[in-house]
Amino acid sequence: MRQFYVSDPELFNIKIDAFEFKLYEYFCRNYDLKRLNAYVRMVDAADKFKIPLPKIKESLDRLSRITIDFKPLISHTDFKYFQMPRYKHFLESIQFRKNYSTKGWRGTQKQVKTTLNGVYE
Repeated sequence: MRQFYVSDPELFNIKIDAFEFKLYEYFCRNYDLKRLNAYVRMVDAADKFKIPLPKIKESLDRLSRITIDFKPLISHTDFKYFQMPRYKHFLESIQFRKNYSTKGWRGTQKQVKTTLNGVYE
């Protein structure tokens, strides 16, 4: 299920440019939902978007200064190790737990069915 991700609705309430949104979305798509761990590789992102690596670093630095509920979108130490605190918090809030992602999937599926039933009734 690579390239599938659960979107954080709060992301649409902040000011972020289009490229940084696409970059963050790319990292969300590659987030490991089973282990609740980010898989962020700047080289992969630079290759995917055909952008020089310094531009990716600048964008990641800007994303690290954007917070939602006091949690930064990206956190890093000297551009080697990255975390996505806001996305992890969002996943935990919809009951995705480390090594127990099935409960989160069931909850998400139940919510989607409830929403669709309300729309089509």
